Amino acid sequence: MRRKRWGRHEIRAEVIRRRSTLTRVATDAGLEPSACRVALCRRNLKGERALAAFLGVDVSLLWPERYPGTTSMDKDSPEAGAPTSQIAMRDVDMGAAA
Repeated sequence: MRRKRWGRHEIRAEVIRRRSTLTRVATDAGLEPSACRVALCRRNLKGERALAAFLGVDVSLLWPERYPGTTSMDKDSPEAGAPTSQIAMRDVDMGAAA
């Protein structure tokens, strides 16, 4: 069975399907009203956790690109095992000049 892919539009649509809003999810979690809206666009740990809790899924399933190594991704996918820091990429970046 394929795992559902969550994008920002799917997350927002699911919140609306469950008769709530991003603002309400944030304020019910004791956060700033914009926290969940911000989490859809960029990293906001508290907003991400509030949305994941509301939807009943793990944060790493909603944002696998933000939480690499925390999900069981396909070993053939380009994201699996890719270095995530500049230090880890330094050897790749230090190629010979053409």
